[in-house]
Amino acid sequence: MKFFPKYIRLGGHVVKVTRKRDLVTKHDAFGTWDDGSLEISIDADISNSLAWETFWHEVVEAINTSIESNLDHSVIQTTGFLLHQVFNSILEKQQYGEQGDE
Repeated sequence: MKFFPKYIRLGGHVVKVTRKRDLVTKHDAFGTWDDGSLEISIDADISNSLAWETFWHEVVEAINTSIESNLDHSVIQTTGFLLHQVFNSILEKQQYGEQGDE
């Protein structure tokens, strides 16, 4: 498993991020957001790219809960998917090429 955050900060709170086994089999989900314990859990057995996509999905779930926006799940899914793509593109090595310290 590659680097994954242990926590994020959201609205003045520390949200724990964990990788847990059997979320898919026990909860029929790649990840979960628990607003009571402020914890995002991602299934430990899914691929790294799916784990990151799920992470961003759960971050949007957490934001949705914290601001009480009642977003439809399809909006949460799409927003998480697009955030995953944006952050991946920022980290692409070819993006920076020959840039110096300008």
